[in-house]
Amino acid sequence: MLIKGDFHMHSTCSDGNLSPAELVRYAKKRKVDIIALTDHNSCDGLYEAISEGKRSGIVVIPAVELSTKYKENRVHILGYFKDDSYNNELFKEVLRKIKGDKIGDLRSIFGSKINFNGYKKKLYVESGIQLLRFFGATVVLAHPVLLSRECFFNIENMDFDGIEARYFLNNEQDTEFYIKFAKEKGLYYTAGSDFHTRIEELYCYQFYHNFLSVLIETSMLYYPLQSSLFPHSNQQKPKETHQTDSLDQSYHNH
Repeated sequence: MLIKGDFHMHSTCSDGNLSPAELVRYAKKRKVDIIALTDHNSCDGLYEAISEGKRSGIVVIPAVELSTKYKENRVHILGYFKDDSYNNELFKEVLRKIKGDKIGDLRSIFGSKINFNGYKKKLYVESGIQLLRFFGATVVLAHPVLLSRECFFNIENMDFDGIEARYFLNNEQDTEFYIKFAKEKGLYYTAGSDFHTRIEELYCYQFYHNFLSVLIETSMLYYPLQSSLFPHSNQQKPKETHQTDSLDQSYHNH
């Protein structure tokens, strides 16, 4: 039974200090059973992390952390994949455009399928949610404690699947508030260390021993794991949101 995990971690494929494989091995050393690699605007490390996970006996959930904006506020959103949609060539191009602040190019690709809300360089938060959903990801608001309450309440009704209610910078009252918020809204609530370096190990994992059971209680993020690892789970499968086939064809033709 998986009992210890971390659903927000970074590698050298964004701004972490460990390679994806080193990160997985470090997780094993720390007796972590399941992790999500959530590099900023990049899925480049997922193949390496998943491959090392298979060798090391660590479950690796493929994920990404998108950098978005709400007015002048930086808002990070986490996308968790239940299949290999992160390997989609169009999605890889989307990530390159986001990193290059070329949101206008995305508008020409997606047309009216995604609402970019007039943003030309930075990705609007609701656009990020729509893009992740377009490629079948489950979308979670990252570290809401880092947002102003005004910003949080302005975006709270956007189409998130969940919220990162447990985070290493939270105090006890913060965590209680976000868990209560998630329950009232019917959202997943998740936990993560936002791991970047071994220096953070003292507070990365010790608070999160039980949060995998929290995920199971609310609804399992990574659905295919349920049948093989959690056969007694009665949670419903997250809704399918893939819309890529027709757009893939037009993108390649273009």
